[in-house]
Amino acid sequence: MGPVRAVVVRGAVLRDRVREAVRGPGWQREDLLLQLKTVAAAVIAWSLASWLLSPRVTTFAPFTTLLAIQGTVHRSVQQAWRYLVAVTLGVLLAAAFGTTAGRHAWTLAVLLLVALALSRAQPLGAQRLQVPVTALFAFSAGNGEWDYGVELTAAVLIGMGCGLAAVLVLAPAVHHRDADRSVVYLAERVGDLATGVARSLREGGPGQSETRAWWDEADALQASARQVRATVELGEENVRLNPRRLMNGGGLLRLPEHHGRVTALERAAHQLRSIVRGLDYAAGREDHPALAGDFLIPFAGLLEDIGRAAHQLGEGVPGAQDPGGRRQREADAEGGPDEDSGAEPDGDPVADGRRRAAELAENSRRADLRVPGEWPLYGALLTDARRALDDLARAPGPPWS
Repeated sequence: MGPVRAVVVRGAVLRDRVREAVRGPGWQREDLLLQLKTVAAAVIAWSLASWLLSPRVTTFAPFTTLLAIQGTVHRSVQQAWRYLVAVTLGVLLAAAFGTTAGRHAWTLAVLLLVALALSRAQPLGAQRLQVPVTALFAFSAGNGEWDYGVELTAAVLIGMGCGLAAVLVLAPAVHHRDADRSVVYLAERVGDLATGVARSLREGGPGQSETRAWWDEADALQASARQVRATVELGEENVRLNPRRLMNGGGLLRLPEHHGRVTALERAAHQLRSIVRGLDYAAGREDHPALAGDFLIPFAGLLEDIGRAAHQLGEGVPGAQDPGGRRQREADAEGGPDEDSGAEPDGDPVADGRRRAAELAENSRRADLRVPGEWPLYGALLTDARRALDDLARAPGPPWS
């Protein structure tokens, strides 16, 4: 992609985001509001600092505002006080060395060593490097003078005050909509993977190319689960210290059910990855048709139960947009529920799956397994499927709990 094409694509993406922000609530609107209030607060901070302080420290006010305004109130307060502490330490060090030992090369060396040592304090977090940076700036540009340090600190306080005022007055909305949607999305992907594998088994597949594509999808689900968990944690953080929480009846500080759902879906995806690996091994065997007839085609029903359990887990999320109803319409369009499943689509998929797994194990024990290595493959697939069902059954909030 050439540079002109890249600019055009980015412009189109930006235009779409602005359109979505104007259209209705969502992360696009929150992001746009964050940018606008950051600009407004920085301009106000610069104006106040220009009016009250000398030009040599004016820039620190809007710079502090940019650091203070974060996506959530909690994060903004946290970063603001850390930056203030780091700047204060740097100013005190520069003034102490500048007014006692004077401005020399060796003084600067000792100053930086002390500042770097103090910057290792864990409570300062990402702002810890501001200790030596501020100390160097105050020692060099401010000649290590107390008056300069006081003005610099005042500029930081102005910038921090403007930033936190903007964050508190225009606090982001208190909701867990993005967290809800992300959990539902993860549940649908896990369920779609299981039902997709089951469909291929019933059609006589899969081939090795298909199983490896599923393997990639299962790997991607692990990364998606981490992203979903981060979204849930961001939703929790958005409520902390948010004044709008008091205005509209509050909001949950913790979403333990969401964490439990993500954990269950992540573990189920891991078991599905192991199942796909076993199917990949089976697809490469010369006796694959015999394996399919003995076990793999009936095993598809068990995968369908896992898929239904994952989908119903998504339905149990507050605010879910009735994914089950949509899937029922899709099933009806394809000819209705599978006759071999042994249960209606709105039944208990975990109980159905456990009963089916027991029947498959019993039938496999009674069968004449003449193909070498057949039972270890059966056993591994059954074990992985049972574990996936158990993981989903332990998740909070599904219809069967």
